[in-house]
Amino acid sequence: MAKILFPTDFSETANNAFLYALNLAKVLNTDIKLVSVQPNLRNYLDVTEENFENYINKLKNIAKENHLEHVKIESSLIVGDLLLMILDIINKDNIRYVVMGTNGQNSLGKKFFGSNTVNVINNSPVPVLVVPNHVKFKEERNFAFATLFHQNESKALAEMEEVTSRYGKLLNIVHVDDKSITPEMLNVKKEWQSEYPEAIVTIETNKDVEGGLINFCTQNNIDVLGVVHRELTSFERLFTINHSQRLLSSANVALLVFQESK
Repeated sequence: MAKILFPTDFSETANNAFLYALNLAKVLNTDIKLVSVQPNLRNYLDVTEENFENYINKLKNIAKENHLEHVKIESSLIVGDLLLMILDIINKDNIRYVVMGTNGQNSLGKKFFGSNTVNVINNSPVPVLVVPNHVKFKEERNFAFATLFHQNESKALAEMEEVTSRYGKLLNIVHVDDKSITPEMLNVKKEWQSEYPEAIVTIETNKDVEGGLINFCTQNNIDVLGVVHRELTSFERLFTINHSQRLLSSANVALLVFQESK
């Protein structure tokens, strides 16, 4: 059975993301693999067995309070490099998704996400759901997928559409362009609408692409936004404080990040 990997550092930010992991496990009918990765033996020894069990019980109470206690949780405490351990677990345990919480602010002011989250997104072969700590879970959720109308997005889009359908929702596919709408764009929109008849395909124009995406998410009450992780330079631009803080704070969304198909 495929599993959802939930790395945690015992923080409230992680606890906030846990509810997303639980709900995703419910709709996909799968288990959760919870792991706390300590960077060295000293940190590992500082986390007593009693403290770890207390933390797991706290998460189980969160599950019970939300009527999700039937979701099976397998937990482990390990020592090692976070990224290497996560990649090893993905490879060995049939992981389908990774769910991570992230702080909305960074003391260095360079990145909206912590370096651990960025490293996982950059290297994970499976989709990563990133939940900022200010974004709270809602039972009734709306989903969107930001597209460039590239065919190599098809695998990610199909997976996003499947997840959305499990929630009984229609997927919003949105393309934001900084140029005026052309006949070519309308033809592509028509083709995509035909290819994805259960989705709603929209073209928005805005000189500020991020601003246009924020407006779309806000106006359509989007809670989870699917994006494709492309070449590193554009991804880093997306997650600089000037761009991602606007997207993730103003739009108030969790991001489901897919790897680009080769």
